Amino acid sequence: MIRSLGRADLLSFLIFARHAPPNQAVTRNSPGKTSLFSTEAILEHWLPLYGKRHTWVYETDSGVGGAVSAKGGASSAVWKVDYLQVSDEEQCVSLLETSAASASERGVRKLFLNLDSDNPMLNGVRRAGFSSYSKDYLYRYSSEGAHDPAPSPHPCRLRTRTPADDFALFQLYTAAAPTPVRTAEGMTLEEWRDSREVGSWLEHHREFILERDDRLLAWLHITTAKGGGCFEIVYHNMEAGGLEYLVRYALRQLDGRSTILCIAPAFQGQLGGILEGSGFERVAEYVASVKENAVKVKQPQFAPMRA
Repeated sequence: MIRSLGRADLLSFLIFARHAPPNQAVTRNSPGKTSLFSTEAILEHWLPLYGKRHTWVYETDSGVGGAVSAKGGASSAVWKVDYLQVSDEEQCVSLLETSAASASERGVRKLFLNLDSDNPMLNGVRRAGFSSYSKDYLYRYSSEGAHDPAPSPHPCRLRTRTPADDFALFQLYTAAAPTPVRTAEGMTLEEWRDSREVGSWLEHHREFILERDDRLLAWLHITTAKGGGCFEIVYHNMEAGGLEYLVRYALRQLDGRSTILCIAPAFQGQLGGILEGSGFERVAEYVASVKENAVKVKQPQFAPMRA
């Protein structure tokens, strides 16, 4: 039986979590495994916080046998599945189908899920109606203080991102991302905004714009939390010098962090080469999947007019 997680499940869930396989879902903004026992997750379950969490458990005769959890994205129309702890493919399919049905009833149009590319549950994810649309590579900075990461001067202007940059950023994303990615994440400005990950409220986010002659060339997004940092770069038709400048600038901003990571989409292969030449090594490969729900639309109807 599958049902929503309740307060009375805490003990049985603790027992399950100690013996079950680890969480298999990956969070994109801060690559790692979400824990449902973190302070943030507990507050999201029991308090009406922004991005409230929704969790379902697979109950067996001996207690909890599996679990899936999702939280809202930038809007209530999108959920991100960031916790998937199952012991077999059938549990995976049942839990994901249940979460998708519940999301559809709440008006959620899309569910996103990231897994390691060699995860054995990928077939179950496909059976549950999710479609793979992109692949991301995770790089870790491995140089041990070999050089000062201070960036060299660059002819372009780097500045802090403002809300007024949204449309230009969407145009940059549209030019950079292939059709399957845009179809999944956003063919319109509104869809693209909705699909962006909110991230943890324990994380700190900084965003920068690289431009020349008022033309936006690249977007740098830096996330820091718990002593570590991760950055992403979105660009289109950039010369190698510009990418090297942004990578070194990100390293400068993250200097002193115990772990420095970068996420590079497979469709932006030039960035991978720059990272490997800057002291990074590829450590993981992720598959991004999406499930689109058929959301019920309320039809207009006649109502008696009152005087």
